[in-house]
Amino acid sequence: MSPRLSVVLLALTLAACGSSDPEGPGTPPDAGTTVPDAGTGDAGGPDAGEPDAGSDAGTDAGTADAGVADAGPVDAGPPLVIPNTLSGFGLFTGSPADGGLVPVEGNVPYTLSTALFSDYAVKSRTLYIPPGKTAHYEPVAALDLPVGTLITKTFAFPADLRQPDQDVRVIETRVLVHQPAGWEAWPYVWNTEQTEATLATGGRSRDVTFIDLEGETRSFKYSVPSKNQCQQCHHLVDETGAQVMHPIGVKARYLHRPNTYGGVEHDQLEYLASLGKLDGLPAPANLPKAPDAFDPQAADLPTRARTYLDINCAHCHNPKGTAGITSQLFLNFDNASLFSLGECKRPGSAGAGVGGEFDIVPGNHAESILWYRMHTEESGKMMPQIGRTVHHAEGSQLIADWIDSMPAKTCK
Repeated sequence: MSPRLSVVLLALTLAACGSSDPEGPGTPPDAGTTVPDAGTGDAGGPDAGEPDAGSDAGTDAGTADAGVADAGPVDAGPPLVIPNTLSGFGLFTGSPADGGLVPVEGNVPYTLSTALFSDYAVKSRTLYIPPGKTAHYEPVAALDLPVGTLITKTFAFPADLRQPDQDVRVIETRVLVHQPAGWEAWPYVWNTEQTEATLATGGRSRDVTFIDLEGETRSFKYSVPSKNQCQQCHHLVDETGAQVMHPIGVKARYLHRPNTYGGVEHDQLEYLASLGKLDGLPAPANLPKAPDAFDPQAADLPTRARTYLDINCAHCHNPKGTAGITSQLFLNFDNASLFSLGECKRPGSAGAGVGGEFDIVPGNHAESILWYRMHTEESGKMMPQIGRTVHHAEGSQLIADWIDSMPAKTCK
């Protein structure tokens, strides 16, 4: 592994302009083919067969996954061309192997005040809005992003979580593409050499080992979701009952925080507005702001716990999410109903052996199904059902503390 690989996550996070190209993503050498618009053909369950559990022996043969030709030009007009390799998008320069993977101009890095947990992976995010197009501010939902928008999220594991910028192995980069017919999710898996990530619509699995924050060695099999599986978290039900894919993290309350661009600190929302990429932004005093869920100085315990549930669970457990509709458990931060939040509420379909009888038993986390399903690593019982293999010790402790802080109540 290149000694410069250790700085790749910092480069992704801090670099606002990695190229002098004013138009953002460039044109790869191969013409490629056009992929049909959004995932109506993917409306079923996960891809058939097991993910590739083999070792990272060289570059993955991504053409076997989808039959998508090598990269064509990615432009703002419909339909967007989906390249077979991540580099085909033209969103970054360099690769993890050379200490690069730096966002080009127009591909804006961003961070979230509280991020969704994914097996302790270190993540880097970017947002590309095509030239001449603008996103619109939304106070609660994700930003209204125009067709042609590309969102990337790169997942990596340092050898030691206590030194997150050293000896980093990049596993995957997911790309959300806003097609004319809606959003699509495309997973790309990095090869052993860390020189390229290849399209893997059927998903992959990778052996991961790291030293955790307590100094213990942890090993498990990390799962890269298939294209179809991405819909399980990224969908809402529209007024017709259809499942429609949406981004999760690009909400004003999570983006309203500082980041460094070109060596200067800016609020991320105000920076996008200054680039002409975001309109309708209210005055800073009127902007919603989610705290860091793990910073006791940022907010009180209930607010921090609700923030954690909002970013980690509410994309499914909300009035427009399939899990929320089925269970009537709504974990979105603005839900004011204690019952639909889970207090003394029996679950709709949790089954036996899930830690108790009620979603939340105020004053007693050990008998609360919500905490149990977050804490367990048993397949079929843990939540979320995909996206993690190990439990988030800090997250489950936060929820335990919150439940235990509630006035004790006997549920009947």
